[in-house]
Amino acid sequence: MNGVGEAKLLLLGWNFRTAGMSVRERVAFSSEEIPEVLRRMQGEGLVTEGVIVATCNRSEIYGVADRDGANEYLTRRISEWRGLEMAEAEAGSFYREGAEAARHLFRVAAGLDSLALGESEVLGQVRTALRLAREAGATRSVLHRMFESAVAAGKRVRTETEIARHPLSVPSIGFELATKVFGDMAERTILVLGAGETGTLFAEQASGAGVKDIRISNRSRARGDELAARVRGRAVPWEDLSRALPEADVVVGTTASPEPVVTKAGVEMAMHERRGRPMFFLDLAMPRDFEDGISQLYNVYAYGLDDLREVAEENRRRRSREVPKAEAILEEDLAKFLAWFGNLAVIPTLTGLQARLASLRDAELARVPEGERERFRAFADSIAAKLLHEPMRRMKAETDASRKLDRVEAVRHLFDLDA
Repeated sequence: MNGVGEAKLLLLGWNFRTAGMSVRERVAFSSEEIPEVLRRMQGEGLVTEGVIVATCNRSEIYGVADRDGANEYLTRRISEWRGLEMAEAEAGSFYREGAEAARHLFRVAAGLDSLALGESEVLGQVRTALRLAREAGATRSVLHRMFESAVAAGKRVRTETEIARHPLSVPSIGFELATKVFGDMAERTILVLGAGETGTLFAEQASGAGVKDIRISNRSRARGDELAARVRGRAVPWEDLSRALPEADVVVGTTASPEPVVTKAGVEMAMHERRGRPMFFLDLAMPRDFEDGISQLYNVYAYGLDDLREVAEENRRRRSREVPKAEAILEEDLAKFLAWFGNLAVIPTLTGLQARLASLRDAELARVPEGERERFRAFADSIAAKLLHEPMRRMKAETDASRKLDRVEAVRHLFDLDA
């Protein structure tokens, strides 16, 4: 179902369900890139409003478009900007319009579309996406209202259901996987690369589980020191990373550096110094922090985001009983947004329909002798008013938001109002 008139909602995305790691890396947007990408999309007329939700497992572009074929235009431009073949970008993408685009966002905000069902950090990521778009001047009434509504719905789900009673996140699932491989983690040395949101969550998870030796290495020394102090760990200067690597039993990558932070050669040297004692590498970054091939080394266990699915599925089964209750909350709040959006769409549609009939009337009156035009004009206006009365009344009175949007879209299509 489409949005209508000047407010066509759309969503173009790539996530862990639709695209492999190599494609997700290429379409990943950093917070520094997002404002410029949004400005380019608006500058080229791809969207009139835009917001990008970027997490370790998804890149999703929400937009308001006033042109047909926005999906194809947008996919082509993103593939060109990110150096992807169009076919590759399309194969890993998914597209939603209208109510389905809004519904997807509401599910994302509530943690229902996450690898870790009910994950805790995604709500903050949705908020961040809206903030970045606002700072870039890329969002106005429609997407601002939609994102604010989605955040409010996500909060309700967390408050009114048990789906987030024991908060889950990708880092917490990663820690659970490390525990499955290594057993008791309390006596292990953990080296976390990066002190951003993901690195912080993993370090806090490890600290809460009783790990005594947590080391933090971050490009910004002050931020690394701050996190190390918070988890009662030790800061490692970024330039000393190669010397710190052999001492770590578990290495967690969260920096999302454009180039690998840890190379296969570096791990080989570390394993030589460790005399073959096993190492566990967990790459939670997008793009990846660890070079391909390190898992081929003896006693090196390397896992990435896609490897977390099995653990995530176990957690999902435990929480799935709460999903129907959460979805009912989302549908309730979604209906309120769609009702607002539907009313927003009705006015330009009715105005456009009246203008189309007036144009047809004037074209026909031009063929009538000038002295008789006013009499025929009154007659034509009377017929038009009677024809429009019932459709307009029903469109305005419809209380089901989805049906209202369907009817508005049908009117616009049948009378070719978007032309």
